[in-house]
Amino acid sequence: MEYLSLDEIRDKSSRIKQALETLLATKAMVGKPGAKQWRFFRECVESLFTPDLTTGFKNLKPVQAAQFKFEVEDKLNRFYLHPGKSLEFVFSLVHRSKLSGFGIENDSAYPKLADYCVLIRDLSIENDRDSINEHVKLSLYLERVVAEGIEAEFRAYQALPDFKTEELTKWFCADSPALKEILNLLNRHKKKGWFINNPMNPSTKRLLNIRVKNIKSEEAMVTTTEYWYLRWWDENEDSYVYAYRETNNQTYILRPESKEWKVFMNLRPQPRTSIPHRWNRRQGIQRC
Repeated sequence: MEYLSLDEIRDKSSRIKQALETLLATKAMVGKPGAKQWRFFRECVESLFTPDLTTGFKNLKPVQAAQFKFEVEDKLNRFYLHPGKSLEFVFSLVHRSKLSGFGIENDSAYPKLADYCVLIRDLSIENDRDSINEHVKLSLYLERVVAEGIEAEFRAYQALPDFKTEELTKWFCADSPALKEILNLLNRHKKKGWFINNPMNPSTKRLLNIRVKNIKSEEAMVTTTEYWYLRWWDENEDSYVYAYRETNNQTYILRPESKEWKVFMNLRPQPRTSIPHRWNRRQGIQRC
């Protein structure tokens, strides 16, 4: 099994607890161990060993829990990319609804805190530890490429009307469907005078979940759950004309380019947000 079962985790409790303490004592990753997101992560791990753990996070609101999860996973991913030494355990924080996809049997009984669970891999039991470590590093690297691509896309929208393509091409394949889609949208909005950088504009985005689904020599698949809120201001009408507000699951196809992996295609569902008739008729239904 890729991830340890609950019984296996409890059998290795002393080693896992020591690995957790070492991890949380790493200043390069955890600047403030007493910060709420790290206390939340610690208690998620402790709940694996103490089912009736007394915690102040049981009534944590879903939005706040998701933010803690994102902050912890982001730091963990960055650390695992450059751990400095061989890893014994890898921790992952996932939503309870995703457990079955990670091979966890009897997922309803798996300990959770505010609907989030900690999964653990023991790299020392793998047949080829070096190979597994390389696979972990590649997976985390691919997650980073997607996360950076999302950031670059949002910053390009924020920069309108003076957007530049250099940052986008760092994370998106040249002449790829994903890059063309973003550039087409940027050019259309620039022409229409639609921006999101006017004073007090509330536009934002958040990466809620990310997972590498498949890696092959020439292509990889990464899935995400994302929240986007783009409130477009029309300088000609001097008012807001459209708000794109969506939380959805997206699929990214990545391919190697010039010894690096980049996003080639982004597959996402049609928005549920109401679309102005003129946009729907003339432009299509992207992140308008």
